Parts: sequence; C-alpha cells; structure tokens
Amino acid sequence: MKNQPSEVCVIMPVYNGAKTIELAIKSLLCQTYTQWNCVIVNDGSKDNTKQLLDAINDKRFKIIHLEKNRGRGFARQVALENATGDFLTYLDADDFYHPEKIEYQVEILEKLKDVFLVSCAQGSFDSNNKLLTIRGFKFSGIYDFKFGNAVKFIPVTSMIRLDKALKIKYNNNLNASEDVDYFSRYLDNNKFYIINKILYYYAEFESVSYSKAIEYDYNNIKAIFFVKAKLGFKQFFKSITVAMVKSLALIILYPSF
Repeated sequence: MKNQPSEVCVIMPVYNGAKTIELAIKSLLCQTYTQWNCVIVNDGSKDNTKQLLDAINDKRFKIIHLEKNRGRGFARQVALENATGDFLTYLDADDFYHPEKIEYQVEILEKLKDVFLVSCAQGSFDSNNKLLTIRGFKFSGIYDFKFGNAVKFIPVTSMIRLDKALKIKYNNNLNASEDVDYFSRYLDNNKFYIINKILYYYAEFESVSYSKAIEYDYNNIKAIFFVKAKLGFKQFFKSITVAMVKSLALIILYPSF
C-alpha cells in the first residue's frame, strides 16, 4: 500500500507570456494540494518571460529555455520528457487554477483506478473580471473513449496518469489542436471522468483573433490526416467532413460577429 501522497507534475509551455504567467504561477502556489512539481518550457519568448522565470526561487519548478520558438506541440513534448511523478496536469501561461483543482482531480484518480483522465469545467473572464462563458458543464461523470470519438472534455483542464502519458508523444507538426490529437491517442479504449465544477479559468483579456481561430481549425484538419490510417476510411471521411464544414462555417460567419 502506498504511504506517500501522489506526486503531480504540472507542465506549462509559454511563449511571450510575461503579462499573464505570474497569475498562473500564483494560482499554482495557492493549491490546497501541495505535493506537486512544475516544468515550464519557455518556447523562445521575445518579451521578458525569461527574466521572470529565472527569478523563481522554488525548487519545485524546473525551467527550460528554448533558444527559438518551436511551437506548442514541440514545447509540450519537451515538458513531458522532463516530467516526474504519478500524475500529469496542465496549466497554460495565460490561465489560472481554482485553489482546489489539483486536490479534486488527485482524489478521483486515486479512487477510480480504471479512469485515465479527469477534466473539469472551465470559466472564461474578460479584463473586467466578467464571466463570459462556462465550458464543460454539458457532460459530467464517467465515459468510455475510443479513438475517433468527439472529445467531450476540455483537454487543458485534464489530469492524467504519467506512466501512460510517457508512452504517447505530441505531434511536433501541430502548433494548435495538439492537445486534442494527443489525448485522443492517450485515451483510446479507456475511461475518463468530468467533474461538474469550474476548477480552471481562462483569463480572456483579449478576444480570440480570427487568424488564431483559423489556425486551430487548420491544425485540427492536419491532425486528422496524420492519423487517417488508424481511423479507417469511414471514420476518416466523417471526421474530415465535419472538420471542413466547421472550418468553412467559421470562415463565412466569424467576420459577421
């Protein structure tokens, strides 16, 4: 029987995150669950992110600086390769945690041994601290997942089992939607759990740009092509059709809003 508390590794890729990363780090330091370590990968930032990270005086943090920007998929893979512990979770540099986020997720993963991923709801706020949206409340409870299924959970809010996570690699060719691609392969033929609580917050100080939205759709289509052999023709055709229709709708409708 395990006597020591489970160790959680938090990975955080960052590119030009000087304006928001301090809030992200403070939310981690305020966690009720204290048995954690954090790997931060500075993906070639051009602002003063490096100086802020080098000023951290806490042995729980491991800071890795990349000389040039390599993209989110590459940065997440570097962080994953440097992760240690029992569970793995995520914190983007422009986001922050509810104080009990890690505690809730660890409790479920320790209790439900056949669950391989635990996610939660996500709240989005603007610069006036006004709640804009809540995502992740539509589904809650335990679900089975098969490769090719729609991802019902919010990837960045998730906590997973590190030993299994290390067997899967991020696609370095994806600079967006890399997390959806990764979790679809990690979770194949396994169960996941969605907590019906807002434990993760996205500080939406600036609205998502049109170009960024297009980039995510483009990378989603790329990800489907990368795994088309595994999907089979029928599932591939369905997935690519849905993705392209959504992308086309975005291109046509986004400017109107």
